[in-house]
Amino acid sequence: MLKFLILVLLVSFVAAEEEQKLKWKDDDGLEVKIIKPVKAEKCKLKSQEGDTLEQYYRLTDKEGKEIGSNFGKKPYTFTLGKGQVIAGMERAMTGMCIGEKRKVVIPGALGFGNKGRERDNIVEDQTLYYTVQLVDLFRPNPGEKWTDEDGLVIEVSHQIPESECRKSEVGDTIHQQYTLHLEDGTFVDSSWSRNAPFIFRLGNNEVIKGMDRAMTAMCEGERRKVIIPYELGYGEEGRPPQIPGKSRLYFDIQLEKLIKRDEL
Repeated sequence: MLKFLILVLLVSFVAAEEEQKLKWKDDDGLEVKIIKPVKAEKCKLKSQEGDTLEQYYRLTDKEGKEIGSNFGKKPYTFTLGKGQVIAGMERAMTGMCIGEKRKVVIPGALGFGNKGRERDNIVEDQTLYYTVQLVDLFRPNPGEKWTDEDGLVIEVSHQIPESECRKSEVGDTIHQQYTLHLEDGTFVDSSWSRNAPFIFRLGNNEVIKGMDRAMTAMCEGERRKVIIPYELGYGEEGRPPQIPGKSRLYFDIQLEKLIKRDEL
Protein backbone atom coordinates (compact mmCIF):
# COMPACT_ATOMS: atom_id res chain seq x y z
CA MET A 1 0.00 0.00 0.00
CA LEU A 2 2.84 2.37 0.90
CA LYS A 3 4.57 1.63 -2.41
CA PHE A 4 1.32 2.36 -4.23
CA LEU A 5 0.92 5.72 -2.45
CA ILE A 6 4.52 6.64 -3.24
CA LEU A 7 3.93 5.74 -6.90
CA VAL A 8 0.76 7.86 -7.02
CA LEU A 9 2.57 10.81 -5.46
CA LEU A 10 5.47 10.43 -7.88
CA VAL A 11 3.14 10.32 -10.89
CA SER A 12 1.25 13.36 -9.60
CA PHE A 13 4.50 15.25 -9.08
CA VAL A 14 5.75 14.45 -12.60
CA ALA A 15 2.36 15.43 -14.08
CA ALA A 16 2.38 18.71 -12.17
CA GLU A 17 5.94 19.42 -13.33
CA GLU A 18 5.00 18.71 -16.96
CA GLU A 19 1.94 20.96 -16.64
CA GLN A 20 4.13 23.75 -15.31
CA LYS A 21 6.41 23.41 -18.37
CA LEU A 22 3.42 23.76 -20.67
CA LYS A 23 1.72 26.61 -18.83
CA TRP A 24 3.04 29.58 -16.85
CA LYS A 25 2.21 33.11 -15.73
CA ASP A 26 4.80 35.82 -15.18
CA ASP A 27 4.71 38.37 -12.37
CA ASP A 28 3.61 41.16 -14.73
CA GLY A 29 0.58 39.18 -15.92
CA LEU A 30 1.80 37.59 -19.15
CA GLU A 31 0.27 34.11 -19.49
CA VAL A 32 1.50 31.41 -21.86
CA LYS A 33 0.06 27.95 -22.50
CA ILE A 34 1.60 25.56 -25.02
CA ILE A 35 -1.32 23.85 -26.76
CA LYS A 36 0.68 22.12 -29.50
CA PRO A 37 4.12 21.12 -28.22
CA VAL A 38 6.91 19.75 -30.43
CA LYS A 39 8.90 16.71 -29.29
CA ALA A 40 12.46 17.48 -28.23
CA GLU A 41 13.99 15.22 -30.89
CA LYS A 42 12.12 17.15 -33.62
CA CYS A 43 12.99 20.61 -32.28
CA LYS A 44 16.32 21.50 -33.87
CA LEU A 45 16.15 25.20 -32.94
CA LYS A 46 14.29 27.27 -30.36
CA SER A 47 13.58 30.89 -31.20
CA GLN A 48 15.90 33.50 -29.69
CA GLU A 49 16.79 37.16 -30.07
CA GLY A 50 18.00 37.95 -33.58
CA ASP A 51 16.01 35.19 -35.27
CA THR A 52 13.58 36.09 -38.06
CA LEU A 53 10.25 34.40 -37.38
CA GLU A 54 7.27 33.54 -39.56
CA GLN A 55 4.15 33.58 -37.41
CA TYR A 56 0.50 32.68 -37.62
CA TYR A 57 -1.69 34.53 -35.13
CA ARG A 58 -5.30 34.91 -34.10
CA LEU A 59 -6.27 37.80 -31.82
CA THR A 60 -9.54 37.93 -29.91
CA ASP A 61 -11.11 39.91 -27.09
CA LYS A 62 -12.02 38.39 -23.70
CA GLU A 63 -15.33 37.03 -25.05
CA GLY A 64 -13.58 35.28 -27.94
CA LYS A 65 -14.64 37.73 -30.66
CA GLU A 66 -12.01 37.72 -33.38
CA ILE A 67 -10.09 40.97 -33.91
CA GLY A 68 -7.65 39.69 -36.52
CA SER A 69 -6.10 36.49 -37.89
CA ASN A 70 -3.69 35.35 -40.61
CA PHE A 71 -4.07 31.59 -40.18
CA GLY A 72 -4.25 30.07 -43.67
CA LYS A 73 -2.78 33.23 -45.20
CA LYS A 74 0.73 34.64 -45.57
CA PRO A 75 2.65 34.38 -42.26
CA TYR A 76 3.62 37.58 -40.45
CA THR A 77 7.41 38.03 -40.48
CA PHE A 78 9.45 39.87 -37.85
CA THR A 79 12.86 39.74 -36.17
CA LEU A 80 12.79 38.81 -32.51
CA GLY A 81 14.27 41.35 -30.10
CA LYS A 82 14.09 44.33 -32.47
CA GLY A 83 10.91 45.94 -31.12
CA GLN A 84 8.96 45.11 -34.26
CA VAL A 85 6.07 43.64 -32.25
CA ILE A 86 4.54 44.45 -28.85
CA ALA A 87 6.60 43.54 -25.77
CA GLY A 88 4.31 40.71 -24.71
CA MET A 89 4.56 39.09 -28.13
CA GLU A 90 8.37 39.33 -28.08
CA ARG A 91 8.42 37.27 -24.90
CA ALA A 92 5.62 34.91 -25.90
CA MET A 93 7.44 33.93 -29.12
CA THR A 94 10.80 33.32 -27.42
CA GLY A 95 11.94 29.73 -26.89
CA MET A 96 9.49 28.25 -29.43
CA CYS A 97 10.05 25.30 -31.74
CA ILE A 98 8.98 25.39 -35.40
CA GLY A 99 5.40 24.12 -35.54
CA GLU A 100 4.68 24.88 -31.88
CA LYS A 101 1.39 26.59 -31.02
CA ARG A 102 0.62 28.66 -27.92
CA LYS A 103 -2.27 30.50 -26.32
CA VAL A 104 -1.12 33.81 -24.89
CA VAL A 105 -2.76 36.40 -22.66
CA ILE A 106 -1.03 39.78 -22.90
CA PRO A 107 -1.97 42.51 -20.40
CA GLY A 108 -2.39 46.04 -21.71
CA ALA A 109 0.95 47.25 -20.35
CA LEU A 110 2.73 44.67 -22.54
CA GLY A 111 0.40 45.25 -25.48
CA PHE A 112 -0.76 48.53 -26.98
CA GLY A 113 -0.66 50.38 -23.64
CA ASN A 114 -2.67 53.49 -22.86
CA LYS A 115 -2.94 54.42 -26.55
CA GLY A 116 -4.67 51.25 -27.72
CA ARG A 117 -4.94 50.71 -31.47
CA GLU A 118 -7.83 52.54 -33.05
CA ARG A 119 -7.89 50.69 -36.37
CA ASP A 120 -8.66 47.41 -34.58
CA ASN A 121 -10.87 49.01 -31.92
CA ILE A 122 -8.37 48.07 -29.21
CA VAL A 123 -8.97 50.42 -26.31
CA GLU A 124 -6.64 51.74 -23.62
CA ASP A 125 -4.90 49.01 -21.57
CA GLN A 126 -6.95 46.25 -23.23
CA THR A 127 -5.92 42.66 -22.47
CA LEU A 128 -5.16 40.72 -25.65
CA TYR A 129 -5.93 37.03 -26.21
CA TYR A 130 -3.73 35.43 -28.86
CA THR A 131 -3.27 32.02 -30.41
CA VAL A 132 0.16 31.95 -32.09
CA GLN A 133 2.13 29.40 -34.08
CA LEU A 134 5.77 29.50 -35.17
CA VAL A 135 5.66 28.58 -38.88
CA ASP A 136 9.37 28.95 -39.64
CA LEU A 137 12.59 30.38 -38.23
CA PHE A 138 15.70 31.87 -39.85
CA ARG A 139 18.89 32.29 -37.82
CA PRO A 140 21.63 34.33 -39.51
CA ASN A 141 25.26 33.24 -39.70
CA PRO A 142 27.16 36.56 -40.09
CA GLY A 143 30.23 36.85 -42.30
CA GLU A 144 32.73 39.52 -43.31
CA LYS A 145 32.24 43.22 -44.11
CA TRP A 146 34.17 45.45 -46.49
CA THR A 147 34.11 48.89 -48.13
CA ASP A 148 35.32 49.49 -51.68
CA GLU A 149 37.31 52.59 -52.64
CA ASP A 150 34.27 54.23 -54.27
CA GLY A 151 32.15 53.86 -51.13
CA LEU A 152 30.20 50.65 -51.81
CA VAL A 153 29.70 48.90 -48.45
CA ILE A 154 28.92 45.17 -48.30
CA GLU A 155 28.26 43.19 -45.13
CA VAL A 156 27.48 39.47 -45.29
CA SER A 157 24.60 39.08 -42.84
CA HIS A 158 24.18 35.36 -43.55
CA GLN A 159 27.00 33.37 -45.11
CA ILE A 160 26.85 29.99 -46.81
CA PRO A 161 29.62 27.44 -46.16
CA GLU A 162 32.10 27.37 -49.05
CA SER A 163 31.47 23.66 -49.58
CA GLU A 164 27.77 24.39 -50.24
CA CYS A 165 28.21 27.61 -52.25
CA ARG A 166 26.90 28.07 -55.80
CA LYS A 167 28.45 31.43 -56.61
CA SER A 168 27.00 34.08 -58.92
CA GLU A 169 28.90 35.30 -62.01
CA VAL A 170 28.25 37.76 -64.83
CA GLY A 171 25.59 36.31 -67.15
CA ASP A 172 23.77 34.35 -64.43
CA THR A 173 20.08 34.94 -63.74
CA ILE A 174 19.40 36.20 -60.22
CA HIS A 175 16.21 35.75 -58.20
CA GLN A 176 16.63 38.45 -55.57
CA GLN A 177 14.65 39.38 -52.48
CA TYR A 178 15.31 42.87 -51.16
CA THR A 179 14.22 45.65 -48.83
CA LEU A 180 15.29 49.25 -49.53
CA HIS A 181 15.50 52.15 -47.07
CA LEU A 182 16.99 55.62 -47.30
CA GLU A 183 19.68 56.88 -44.93
CA ASP A 184 17.12 58.38 -42.53
CA GLY A 185 15.29 55.04 -42.30
CA THR A 186 12.49 55.92 -44.75
CA PHE A 187 11.07 52.75 -46.29
CA VAL A 188 11.10 52.74 -50.09
CA ASP A 189 10.28 49.27 -51.39
CA SER A 190 10.46 45.53 -50.69
CA SER A 191 10.06 42.41 -52.79
CA TRP A 192 9.19 40.51 -49.61
CA SER A 193 5.95 42.49 -49.27
CA ARG A 194 4.94 41.32 -52.76
CA ASN A 195 6.02 37.75 -51.98
CA ALA A 196 7.79 37.62 -55.35
CA PRO A 197 11.51 37.94 -56.13
CA PHE A 198 13.01 40.51 -58.48
CA ILE A 199 14.62 38.70 -61.44
CA PHE A 200 17.47 40.07 -63.55
CA ARG A 201 20.57 39.06 -65.51
CA LEU A 202 23.78 39.85 -63.65
CA GLY A 203 26.15 42.27 -65.40
CA ASN A 204 23.62 43.11 -68.10
CA ASN A 205 22.88 46.70 -66.93
CA GLU A 206 19.39 45.71 -65.81
CA VAL A 207 19.95 47.14 -62.30
CA ILE A 208 21.97 50.02 -60.85
CA LYS A 209 25.77 49.60 -60.92
CA GLY A 210 26.08 49.17 -57.17
CA MET A 211 23.58 46.32 -57.16
CA ASP A 212 25.28 44.49 -60.04
CA ARG A 213 28.50 44.53 -58.02
CA ALA A 214 26.85 43.71 -54.70
CA MET A 215 25.26 40.57 -56.17
CA THR A 216 28.45 39.32 -57.88
CA ALA A 217 30.35 36.40 -56.28
CA MET A 218 27.39 35.82 -53.93
CA CYS A 219 26.29 32.33 -52.88
CA GLU A 220 22.78 31.05 -53.47
CA GLY A 221 20.95 31.55 -50.16
CA GLU A 222 23.37 34.24 -48.96
CA ARG A 223 22.13 37.51 -47.45
CA ARG A 224 23.88 40.85 -47.44
CA LYS A 225 23.44 44.38 -46.12
CA VAL A 226 24.55 46.85 -48.78
CA ILE A 227 25.07 50.63 -48.76
CA ILE A 228 25.21 52.04 -52.28
CA PRO A 229 26.49 55.62 -52.77
CA TYR A 230 24.44 57.77 -55.13
CA GLU A 231 27.15 57.63 -57.81
CA LEU A 232 26.49 53.86 -58.09
CA GLY A 233 22.76 54.25 -57.55
CA TYR A 234 20.30 56.77 -59.00
CA GLY A 235 22.79 59.61 -59.27
CA GLU A 236 22.24 63.31 -58.72
CA GLU A 237 18.65 63.23 -59.97
CA GLY A 238 17.46 60.26 -57.90
CA ARG A 239 14.17 58.61 -58.77
CA PRO A 240 11.39 60.96 -57.59
CA PRO A 241 9.20 60.99 -55.68
CA GLN A 242 10.50 58.19 -53.43
CA ILE A 243 14.25 58.56 -53.94
CA PRO A 244 15.64 62.13 -53.79
CA GLY A 245 18.76 63.15 -55.68
CA LYS A 246 22.14 62.09 -54.29
CA SER A 247 20.55 59.43 -52.04
CA ARG A 248 22.61 56.70 -50.43
CA LEU A 249 20.65 53.46 -50.67
CA TYR A 250 20.43 50.95 -47.83
CA PHE A 251 19.54 47.46 -49.04
CA ASP A 252 18.96 44.13 -47.34
CA ILE A 253 19.30 41.54 -50.10
CA GLN A 254 19.09 37.78 -50.50
CA LEU A 255 20.13 35.64 -53.46
CA GLU A 256 17.08 33.40 -53.26
CA LYS A 257 17.69 31.41 -56.44
CA LEU A 258 20.59 31.27 -58.90
CA ILE A 259 20.36 30.04 -62.50
CA LYS A 260 23.82 29.70 -64.01
CA ARG A 261 24.29 31.03 -67.53
CA ASP A 262 25.11 27.54 -68.83
CA GLU A 263 21.82 26.26 -67.40
CA LEU A 264 19.69 28.63 -69.49
